[in-house]
Amino acid sequence: MLASCLAFGSLPLALHAEENDKLQLSGFARVIMGYLDDANAEYIGYDNSVSFDQQSLIALQADYRFTDEISVTGQLVGNTGKQRDSGIEWLYLTYKPNKALQIKLGKLRIPFFNYSDSLDVGFAYPWLTLPQQFYDTAFFSTFEGVSANYEFTVKDWVINSEGFWGYYDDAFNVASRSVDAQVTGLFGVNTSAAYRGWSFRASFAQGDADVELPEATQFGEQLRQLGFNKNGDWLDPNGTIQFFQLSANYENVDYFVRSEVGKVVGKSGITPDINNFYISLGYNFNPYTLYISYGKRKVYYDHIPNEIPYGVSDGLNTLAATYDFVLTQFSDDKNNGTKLGIRWDWKSNIAFKGEMTLIEANGPISNDFSLVDLGNFDDRAILYQLGLEWVF
Repeated sequence: MLASCLAFGSLPLALHAEENDKLQLSGFARVIMGYLDDANAEYIGYDNSVSFDQQSLIALQADYRFTDEISVTGQLVGNTGKQRDSGIEWLYLTYKPNKALQIKLGKLRIPFFNYSDSLDVGFAYPWLTLPQQFYDTAFFSTFEGVSANYEFTVKDWVINSEGFWGYYDDAFNVASRSVDAQVTGLFGVNTSAAYRGWSFRASFAQGDADVELPEATQFGEQLRQLGFNKNGDWLDPNGTIQFFQLSANYENVDYFVRSEVGKVVGKSGITPDINNFYISLGYNFNPYTLYISYGKRKVYYDHIPNEIPYGVSDGLNTLAATYDFVLTQFSDDKNNGTKLGIRWDWKSNIAFKGEMTLIEANGPISNDFSLVDLGNFDDRAILYQLGLEWVF
């Protein structure tokens, strides 16, 4: 009888321990201060005043394992910046029948680039701010759908292949404007290979975008009704968009080299084509890391000639001038950023960072990405940042 009572009394403790084993809680946080030394521009939201509220955030993640094969993951992120909403960032079910294959279903990060999965986890990469000339061109970072990942080894090589399919239905920010968009038929593949200190990655993604820009849509329809079909079609914001990426990296105990090259191809007239890359060199002397990075982006539009004749009538003159003005709002954009920074791993889960980024523009700025011209910008500014990165 006594033995039975003891066994029954220990049952809640055993069940509680079992539940604790199934549920894993973790999180991360960033506190970042920034200051841009130019009153005539903004860069990733920073202006000519000290700010803590552009990139600072806190996140909590819960992983619950139903069985050895099935688990669910949810991540809640609280952002201080105006360009990103707070809320559920991840919510997906994972099925892992063996060590090689993993299938996820739900709200996921789109694996466009090397650091797509860890965009918010600053502790996971050396920079304080990811190279924006490269990472500010994805437009959106999550999707709802399914992904499958398969990993295997060939001698000293570790090969990982992934495919995904789904859709996006939400708003994304273009400069200071929020734009509703739907992307259907979204799919992509990527493959990475690691050999000792080397790693390589290639990826491709594509989707059909339906972007809500009523002014452009209405003006384009008006042009088509008047017979100016080419100019009207150019203003159609909807169409296929493609992402291409290649990367090569090397890292050992003392130093690292990290690089990515990308290309975005927009099939609609007002969706630009983008070529971009970055390369970063770093030196480790525990507990510090020094790094320098250079990134460059070229944004260009396939502007077509104005079909609308001048000098025929006042109405056509107004229409032609309006179209020419609209074209000026979609200007080609070239800019580059050079980073110099240091990271101090104070503890195993806490790092302090300091970073200085020189931003240089070459000609007009489109204002659709991280760099915004507020008027009279002289094409050159420096962003100073200090940050705390924490994982728990």
